Amino acid sequence: MKLYGLLSVPILLTLLCSSSTSANALSDLLITEQWAIKNTPRLSPQDNTTPIGTCQNKPDISNDQYTCSQYIPPGIDSIDINAEAGWQEFSTLPITQQEVVVGLIDTGIDYLHPDLKNRIWLNPGEALNVDHNNNGIDDGCENNTDSDNNGYIDDCHGINTLVEKTINGIGNPLAGNPIDSAIGHGTNMAGVILATGDNGIASGSQFHGGVIGVAGLASNVKVATCAAAEMKNDVYLTIPGGQGLYGTPESVTACLDYFSDLKEQGINIAVINGSGGASAFNNLIITRGAIRQKYWLNTPEVQAALVRLNTLNIPVVSAAGNNGWSIDHDEETMYFPASFELDNIISVAAINNQGSLWSNSSFGRWTVDIAAPGENILSTSPRVEITGSESSADYIVSSGTSQATAFVTGVIALLKANTNTAALSPIQIKRLLLSSGKPLDALKQTTRSGQLIQLTGDQGKGVLNCNNQQFERRHQPQQNNIFRIPGDTLYLEVHKYQCAEPNPENSITITVSPTSEQVTLYDTGLSPDKTAGDGVYSGNWTLPNEILDYQLNMGVDSVTQTVDYIDVNAKILVDNATAETKRTGWWWPSIYRSGYFAHNYRYAAPSTSTERTFSWEPNVPVAGYYNVYTANPAHSNFATNAQFIVSHQSPTSNTTITSTQSIDQSQGSGQWKLIGRYWFNQGEQTVMLSNLNADGTLIADVVKFVFSSSTE
Repeated sequence: MKLYGLLSVPILLTLLCSSSTSANALSDLLITEQWAIKNTPRLSPQDNTTPIGTCQNKPDISNDQYTCSQYIPPGIDSIDINAEAGWQEFSTLPITQQEVVVGLIDTGIDYLHPDLKNRIWLNPGEALNVDHNNNGIDDGCENNTDSDNNGYIDDCHGINTLVEKTINGIGNPLAGNPIDSAIGHGTNMAGVILATGDNGIASGSQFHGGVIGVAGLASNVKVATCAAAEMKNDVYLTIPGGQGLYGTPESVTACLDYFSDLKEQGINIAVINGSGGASAFNNLIITRGAIRQKYWLNTPEVQAALVRLNTLNIPVVSAAGNNGWSIDHDEETMYFPASFELDNIISVAAINNQGSLWSNSSFGRWTVDIAAPGENILSTSPRVEITGSESSADYIVSSGTSQATAFVTGVIALLKANTNTAALSPIQIKRLLLSSGKPLDALKQTTRSGQLIQLTGDQGKGVLNCNNQQFERRHQPQQNNIFRIPGDTLYLEVHKYQCAEPNPENSITITVSPTSEQVTLYDTGLSPDKTAGDGVYSGNWTLPNEILDYQLNMGVDSVTQTVDYIDVNAKILVDNATAETKRTGWWWPSIYRSGYFAHNYRYAAPSTSTERTFSWEPNVPVAGYYNVYTANPAHSNFATNAQFIVSHQSPTSNTTITSTQSIDQSQGSGQWKLIGRYWFNQGEQTVMLSNLNADGTLIADVVKFVFSSSTE
């Protein structure tokens, strides 16, 4: 698990409410520096004329005042979570009597931080409710006893899975202490979620009330912590000693199981914040880094632990990652746990104060559910007692999808803290998030919802006041241009929700042109639909025998507010990311050059001695002549003599013929280029690209077989 939104740590290649009081009237000293709470442009205090945004780095606090050395560009009014109106809305709602507990899986937490100490969960099975030595820690957390018999000594605020649970059969006290490290990522997340609000102290005190978390005015919300990530120096296969902040599947699974056990014991674990994750590769600044498999989280054990949480009605909010690429399809860029298709996984991208996707935020039209503020976020940092440095203690400004994830977690905590929405299941919460929020153009094709999360909004568009908001969007197939041949069956799936609930209709009609055929998708639980009445409409369409180009009218997409069309062409197309490909040697995936097909392309360096090959291997269903094309993003550094080797047959025999054609990849970005016309028998065929003797970088993107005729 890699944690995103890291603080300013010198490591290699790290990417980094029950009150009606208005936010401006709250006593928290730094609240006006939290643009995600209220994104209002203002004038520089230096000249009172220059428009500025919030502090770009840690504020310099002196007594009851602060200064900032630099500011970010001014933001756009209302590009925020609409916290002031949301807290006002929350103050009118009935509050749950049971304590709401947020599970935080991270580096730990500074549970004595003055902005967090009143929001720390205290394990009733370990607590004595006395502090005779006045050190701010319950004496039950210091008696070296496993009072609740769960195998952890003194787990008053959570656990630490980074150390052995037992040593020589004896409980390890460190395993019950989730205190944060100087890295401070967990403390930072906790501040975004629930730093205490309106807790300023009079002038002359050392603490003046710093920041406020999303749930910082809800006294019934607390945080329990599981430390699962630490700095590792064996993360990258290709960078010896390259460090990263990661956890292992074992440490993460232990955290997930710990929170499940607490829920089964009666502790109200309402939501889990998982700001980390891992993929097979990391988009590093200097070179692409292959991640060691020991840090991948797409294991059966992690998935089983997440499914268990779903059965216990616990949503898991997951960061999309800071690689700046799509996590939708490519197995090397998919990011887990955010890429798990589970009802209780809510994945999050990050935006900046302009309403644009943060430059390093990963995204996914089919995978990432929603976006939240994530760039230049002011939040808590461990105290000097942990960091050993005044300059990095108490508060810090940092960026990442981690911060965005924490905002969403804080919003869900508020949902769980009021009686009206406390019983919402994970899938109901996901529906609510997809249906409510502020639409942003930058998110329409980079998230499922196309929206910025907001606590409340005009005309019932916020999470807390959602009313009659519709979400209708295709989920399958996850392409707009589909290539199928006659007789193929295409599975269609549309999701349709109204706030937290599924749409009450039991069918949706799709129209096919040019045939005017109608296909009905049902939400009845009858195959191919899986569950009745869940807002997921499913159906199959079989392509007619004619080799035509078809277009499916899927209805109006509620996110884009335009008709959603799928183009279905009776051609054979193989993208580089599909299973019908093979490669020898390194072919790096990339999205750097525009003009690629689908989700990405791959590239390899030329060579005169060491051959690397990329092969497209489609299954040809009907023998005949086919025109074979390729397409690629173009650049002057790309090969002008890319060698495509086509293995085909004779129309009169099964003899295999090999033909080579040179293609200029430096020109014609995204354009189809004819390799040649060949006869193919029925069955698997091969088009191979070789890097030998090329005069530039080789690009492996896509090939297309277009049926020509069965005769010359």
